[in-house]
Amino acid sequence: MMTKPQRKNNPDAVRARLLECAARLIVDHGLPALTLENVAREAGVSKGGLLHHYPGKTALIDGLFEEVVDWFDARVEDVLESDDNRQARFSRAYLRVVAAIDMSVPEEKRLAVLMLMLSSDPHYCARWNQWVEMRLHRHAETDLTPMARTVRLAADGLWLSDLGGGPDSHAPVRLEILAFLEKLDATGARTSSRPHEGGQ
Repeated sequence: MMTKPQRKNNPDAVRARLLECAARLIVDHGLPALTLENVAREAGVSKGGLLHHYPGKTALIDGLFEEVVDWFDARVEDVLESDDNRQARFSRAYLRVVAAIDMSVPEEKRLAVLMLMLSSDPHYCARWNQWVEMRLHRHAETDLTPMARTVRLAADGLWLSDLGGGPDSHAPVRLEILAFLEKLDATGARTSSRPHEGGQ
């Protein structure tokens, strides 16, 4: 007697597909397009199947936010490991990760989703700030100087320009800006050997 083959469920793959579709909807059509019905349809699952993994829209956005922050954090950590210069280490890694973002790569488009959340939702803005503050606390000896802060703020401006497709978002221009800021950072490191007193 033949037994019916069992279909192996892969919850991780389903969750990844749901997050990918949610990110694509936001990037292509804006936050109003993010509905449970739209995400389920794009992912090829039932609404009940979506709710099994994410019990509501907030849980879905939380999952997307956490995935993007984890991705960014891992990229920063990779850059930190390859940088022997202690001065402004985190800020320089932050800049390099931002400058390396390629909006033509679907995975990296999720960073644009994060920026959209930050610009429109105080909750996610606060959570992003918590991540930055955690990193700054870890690198307090190297990244509280005015130069380090300037590098991070410049990176945020570059990120925002790239998200909006501004005139400074093209790859050659980004490389020029990166080279200039890193040169500026090196100059600042020579003239500011100690973090600014008094915290942030």
